[in-house]
Amino acid sequence: MTSVLSRALLRTACLAVLSCLTGLPSAFAQVQARNFTASETVDWYYATTFGTGVYKIGDRTVTMLRLPFERNLREPEDDTWGIRLKLPVTLGFQSLSNAFEDVLNRNVATLSVMPGIEFEKELRPNWWVKPTASFGLAQDLIGGQRSTLYEVGARSLWSRSFYRLDFSLGNALLYAGNVAQDGITQHLGVFSTGFNFLLPAGGVLLDRAANVGVHFVHYAFFNRLDFIVDDTARRSVTQQYEFALTMGTYRPIELMGFELQRIGLGVRLGEGLVAIRLVTGFLY
Repeated sequence: MTSVLSRALLRTACLAVLSCLTGLPSAFAQVQARNFTASETVDWYYATTFGTGVYKIGDRTVTMLRLPFERNLREPEDDTWGIRLKLPVTLGFQSLSNAFEDVLNRNVATLSVMPGIEFEKELRPNWWVKPTASFGLAQDLIGGQRSTLYEVGARSLWSRSFYRLDFSLGNALLYAGNVAQDGITQHLGVFSTGFNFLLPAGGVLLDRAANVGVHFVHYAFFNRLDFIVDDTARRSVTQQYEFALTMGTYRPIELMGFELQRIGLGVRLGEGLVAIRLVTGFLY
């Protein structure tokens, strides 16, 4: 009975999250009709690493779906670094009025693949360091333009338990960007700091102890992050803030080939940008 109830709760949570995401474009002000190519309006690097969700800046609304494929080649040990291969695939959608119909109709406007490698080692008790490098390509499926994507840097994660509270502090310093055949070419420095809190939910989900999580992340962009907001203007963003609320379990759940440990919604704001995205883990 408990297992059936847990599955029902998980399905309900997933449906609630997806309903929120698919309803977002109509909740935002709709984009004025205009024939433009995706490469003219999408910041390739930001859209590729944004995740799954919807963001709006000026008159532009962008819907993205990210599939985070990855494989662990070696687990970290005392004297050896762990190795993880990453192959995220990101789809962007051209029609901006209804994300749910876009997905059903496979109305894909952009496709990007950004393979990479990440190393991981516990340098001090509870402190993990993760150097990373990725290189990939993005394609405008309508206009035909392409862009080269890259990211290199390191992430760190410090975690500690305080009674029933699990606390994590994450940092990332990245040099990243894209070289576009047409549209915006950007080279960015990205520094982010995040706080994550996990508390027991006092229940069981799929035979696993359940938890409730909250995280806050601040992003600082050096060289500015530029977006095209209308036919003639750009808007630069130097800072963003994200707040997220999640529910999950202390042990991962296998779902359609992916390991899922938490699911929730994150709200990202900053200098005219408004976004809501699906959250399935702490960034670091």
